[in-house]
Amino acid sequence: MRPGYGIRAPLESDLPAILATVNAAGRAGDATAAARTVDEYLRVWSRLDRERDTWIATAPGGEIAGYGHLAAEPGEGRAHADAYTRPHHEGAGVGTRLLELAETRAAEPAADAGRTLHLVNHVYLGGASERLLRSRGYRRARVHQRMAIALDEPLTTPVWADGVTLRPCTGTAEELRAVHACFEDAFGDRWGGEPRPYDVWADDLLYDGFDPSLWLLAEREGGIAGAALCRFREVRGEPAGEVRQLAVRREDRRLGIGRSLLLSSFALFAERGASSVGLDVDSESLTGAHLLYARAGMAVTVSIGRFEREVSGPVADGFDARN
Repeated sequence: MRPGYGIRAPLESDLPAILATVNAAGRAGDATAAARTVDEYLRVWSRLDRERDTWIATAPGGEIAGYGHLAAEPGEGRAHADAYTRPHHEGAGVGTRLLELAETRAAEPAADAGRTLHLVNHVYLGGASERLLRSRGYRRARVHQRMAIALDEPLTTPVWADGVTLRPCTGTAEELRAVHACFEDAFGDRWGGEPRPYDVWADDLLYDGFDPSLWLLAEREGGIAGAALCRFREVRGEPAGEVRQLAVRREDRRLGIGRSLLLSSFALFAERGASSVGLDVDSESLTGAHLLYARAGMAVTVSIGRFEREVSGPVADGFDARN
């Protein structure tokens, strides 16, 4: 990094400045990016060793110029790095240094486990971050798209197949397990799809502020045929909807359930005052989900690449690329 910049572990009191950095970096790549929240980051930190797995880059004068963390999953053979540079500090080497720290840290559990880990980074395509990753030996494994629709035009009314009904989730323990089972079945043929135990799935989705009335369930023959798991976010300072996950059981596909769930989520958010709805989708979805969303009126706002590099031992440090 340039002289005057430094690295330290974050404090909880740094969270507002960290979020300002993360959100500014996100909006620089995609104006429709949803704002991250304190609750989200506290949940991430609860799973990490903050002294070893998280870093902030400080600029001369003490301003937070960047943030990064590493979440290792040695049992799954991978680690996920996440790093952001505040736009007006780009070119000072902040992104490069945060990536070096993540790579070095990822090598530790790889060495301890005696195996190679795949270090994963997600970045907007076509920019400095992609060039940095490629220069350090990362390869692009997949492309995801962020899609959105504005809720300022009349919405299409969903048409349900005979015998299919829609209702909100009750949020009971029994029903949540049934929803989880639906997604396990539906995601069984997704790229990179691996079984997710209920506790892992619940920890990822049932955070503070969980509102079961925003989870839409399609029922058929007495069981859950599909579901849209929705939540509110903030985009451009306005309330916006997000379809975090949408899936239909394999045996219930080709009945229009996925489209009807999506259109119903639009209507739900419109009724509650959202200005738009967004989601992320695999650009090569085996089920054609990205095509379904496009036909429903959603447009791609940005493409995000998943880049991977193998890490198996101590990583050389000392690079001075300017990013």
